[in-house]
Amino acid sequence: MNSSLAPSLSPQQIVQLLGARTEALPYARPVQWLLTDSRSLTSPRDSLFVALRTESGDGQRYVAELYEAGVRHFLLHEGSLQASAYPEANCYFVPDTLAALQLLAAAHRASLPALQLVAITGSYGKTIVKELLYQLLSPRYSCYRSPRSYNSQLGVALSLLGLRAEHELAFIEAGISQPGEMAALAAMIQPEVGVFTGLGSAHQEHFASMEQKLEEKLQLFASARCIIYPKDKGWISARIEERYPAERLRSWSYQDPKATLYIPHSLTHADRCELTCIYRQQAYELVLPFTDAAYIEDALTALCLVAELAPELLGEASLCSRLRPVSMRLEVKEGARGCTLINDYYSCDLQSLPIALDFLRRRADSSGMRRVLVLSDIEGSGLSDEELYGEVARYLRDYEVQELYLVGPRSSGEAKRFDFIPCSCYPDTETLLGSRVLEQLSGVCLLLKGARRFAFERLYRSLSAHVHQTVLDVDLSAVVSNLNHYRSLLPPGHPLICMIKADGYGVGAVELARTLQEHRVDYLAVAVADEGRELREGGISTHIMVMNPELSTADTLFEQRLEPEVYSFALLEGLARAAEAHGLSDYPIHIKVDSGMHRLGFSAEDIPELAAQLAQLPALRVSSIFSHFAASDEGEAKRSFTEGQYRYLLGAAEELSQRLGYRPRYHILNTAGIERYPEYALDMARLGLGLYGISPTQLPGTTPIARLSTVILQLRELPAGECVGYGCRGLTQRPARIAVIPIGYADGFSRRLSNGAYAVSVHGVLCPTIGNVCMDACMIDVTEVPEVAEGDEVLIFGEEPRPIQALSAALDTIPYEVLTTLSPRIQRRYWRE
Repeated sequence: MNSSLAPSLSPQQIVQLLGARTEALPYARPVQWLLTDSRSLTSPRDSLFVALRTESGDGQRYVAELYEAGVRHFLLHEGSLQASAYPEANCYFVPDTLAALQLLAAAHRASLPALQLVAITGSYGKTIVKELLYQLLSPRYSCYRSPRSYNSQLGVALSLLGLRAEHELAFIEAGISQPGEMAALAAMIQPEVGVFTGLGSAHQEHFASMEQKLEEKLQLFASARCIIYPKDKGWISARIEERYPAERLRSWSYQDPKATLYIPHSLTHADRCELTCIYRQQAYELVLPFTDAAYIEDALTALCLVAELAPELLGEASLCSRLRPVSMRLEVKEGARGCTLINDYYSCDLQSLPIALDFLRRRADSSGMRRVLVLSDIEGSGLSDEELYGEVARYLRDYEVQELYLVGPRSSGEAKRFDFIPCSCYPDTETLLGSRVLEQLSGVCLLLKGARRFAFERLYRSLSAHVHQTVLDVDLSAVVSNLNHYRSLLPPGHPLICMIKADGYGVGAVELARTLQEHRVDYLAVAVADEGRELREGGISTHIMVMNPELSTADTLFEQRLEPEVYSFALLEGLARAAEAHGLSDYPIHIKVDSGMHRLGFSAEDIPELAAQLAQLPALRVSSIFSHFAASDEGEAKRSFTEGQYRYLLGAAEELSQRLGYRPRYHILNTAGIERYPEYALDMARLGLGLYGISPTQLPGTTPIARLSTVILQLRELPAGECVGYGCRGLTQRPARIAVIPIGYADGFSRRLSNGAYAVSVHGVLCPTIGNVCMDACMIDVTEVPEVAEGDEVLIFGEEPRPIQALSAALDTIPYEVLTTLSPRIQRRYWRE
């Protein structure tokens, strides 16, 4: 990484601050950049290279190379190199270069006494809370925040070195992975305000207990005048309250009216969350543009700090409307005309600009592409336009940007500063789109970096490549939207089990699981143990239920921490023996009750014997008791049957709980049940088809997540009376234009769709199949499509006029079957807004 210094440091200052040993100081020029990665070199004559030692290497191996490139300041480990080998350079020798860099950061932070610094730590949510705070408070203060997720021993130091005198408020993340790390971070940061987001299992392998990890994290707040934390966290919040005096604590709570920010009312809709917040006996009605429970918690943590620093903002109607989802990664996609797109259009500030430009340079250099930047106005810097865009120009020179497009009146007004590269100016994104100038670019590496209000996502979509193949696009944002929609139909915080069996119903279980785990679903459910093992190998740590376990896979179940459904005495006995062989006790299982579907499960008559056997099996413990609605999607005609199933499960579950002496969770709702019978929510609910954007009762509010498309391979003009396809089953009834598309029954496009049984969409026009569907291709009649060409997209299903239900209806089946029969050879492409 290359980090600029403000102000610069003379060689003598470096020696004094670090207590460094030097043999000579032949180079008098001050240091303006700190360089920790040799690949990020931009200003060799002004850079101090910090040679860091890591598990994977030693930065001192690059000293000779950098000396040849013109670097003349080196921070080195004592006894590592001979300064005489670099006669024109200043070599500063210290026992530990990382510790020395942290000393520089601490000194720089101490030189800014007027700055209010907010330190944010916790096992999760740090970056989101930081970004939400920046959105909420940057209109009021000159704010700074640590770039992206720079929260490590090195990242915090680099973050602090980016602070400037004009900043009034700074948000710095602090993360740890093992004991002993927080002391160094606390010494550097010295926060006025501390924010604690929560405690989770991340990096737990390095800590003896969760208590030890909490104590380590809380060291950060030793000097803080106040501490923000969620009060509803049981022993965690109790420990914070024991450790620090009450006058330093500021909390938020759904449950405790004595909290600093009390939320007595919360109602989540499909697209928003309405909150009543009470601060100092004053009630505020706030609307968050989020529905995900984790995002809402993070927003409440941020609002608690707003109440501390600027409580008058709580009364502003526009306060929460400025909040937007947080993107934390640079994304690289293939663009049209051989371009590479780098997407950073959710972040636009001075401190993140060099990070993105460094990425642009590396990506472009690896492929020999020109470096092109589309940049919007930078907002909230606290600098004048002259100062701000002078800095931007310096970054663009240093990172050798070769072409620039400025969007917005402020940046365009400073265009004269960029006379060293081709530069075009546009007042807004709409004008740039309308000019179509970006569509003339080919073979370039293009970075999109824009403030949120400039909506650069429109540029991103317009520049993305057309993929000339059959592809299933999966919108992970729609997955989250559907998850939140069904959460809104249930009581607040109600646990959900998300069904992702059969490889996520054909769309890709691992990618779905990652998204669902990120949004903190309570359980995932698969059909067989091998599916669960694949999720674990993909890094999924969430609870996983196995709905159709087999005794032959018992080792996999226990080794991968998979929780089996148990539906028979034989399975129960076999699992118990296997669990005992593994030395397990209280291993969670889920008891299936047959309440009327008559597929799998115990009957009510089995409960006494089941309870007696479970009492003799200490290796197993019942985690939940459940059943499955057979006809909850059938409407009023089946209501009495469905209600009977509910009563049957409840009776069996209550009896089993009484006999066990403890109460497991109960659940029976499936997707249709959530829609029609939310009053039967019990302790959990299972979400299947609705997660994929398909409502079994046609309830509004879901968004389809999957879109299957292909392209036209070839066009042929045929006269009337010509045969098409195998067996000459197709016959042109008039002069016709026939297109061949690369999808067939081997891809899951059934042969039953032959000869007009289904119509695909080309430019919004429905085009029927003609002739028999082949294994790898089929033919469609595109006569009615104007200006059709080879390479044009063909929509098999997705949005109107071809939703997935149209294809399932043509096959006289259900959307589940359509998705699960899609061939693995179809490319899955995942998108997240």
